[in-house]
Amino acid sequence: MAFTLLVAVALMFPAVIHGKVINSVIGPYIAYGERFYMCEPDNRPLPWRWFLRATHFNPLKPKELQRVTGNVTATSGTLDDSGWVKVIVDTRSNNQWKENAYVFKFNNRACQTVKVNAPGIYEQLLKKREVKGACMFKAGVYEINDAPVDWSFPNVPILPYAQYRFRLMIGNAETLNACWVAEARVIPKPQ
Repeated sequence: MAFTLLVAVALMFPAVIHGKVINSVIGPYIAYGERFYMCEPDNRPLPWRWFLRATHFNPLKPKELQRVTGNVTATSGTLDDSGWVKVIVDTRSNNQWKENAYVFKFNNRACQTVKVNAPGIYEQLLKKREVKGACMFKAGVYEINDAPVDWSFPNVPILPYAQYRFRLMIGNAETLNACWVAEARVIPKPQ
């Protein structure tokens, strides 16, 4: 019992111990994308589709941002604050996806939600198309070409280190306009 208590205290206060720190399984993180695709229902193309690819993440240079190339193509509809956003995050465990580990639903302000919660990709993909700072995007092609993207999410400062599948759905009322998937990894942030 005393040994268990000593180990617990040592892990909680590593600055007192002269040795290496044991990384926990949750904390400040770096995220990087591995794969991007659509999650369209019944293979029915949705009006907003993304076609992205990212450079490989270099674990020897963890502070170096991934570079993203591709586009978001919208054939109809508008991304603005009248819509909703739903994010479903699955985790990878025992060689299979464990669905619905986290579910976030934002009933309105879709555009602002993306802008505030994923500023890195918003900055590179959409910000240059803003008109007088308005968060509203009409049908068209939004390109990104070899741009460095910071995959940080300021409203989620810590996460368990793992492999994730993010499903981002955007719509208006009952209409689903986009269903995008990003498979990513979350690793400890270097000190």
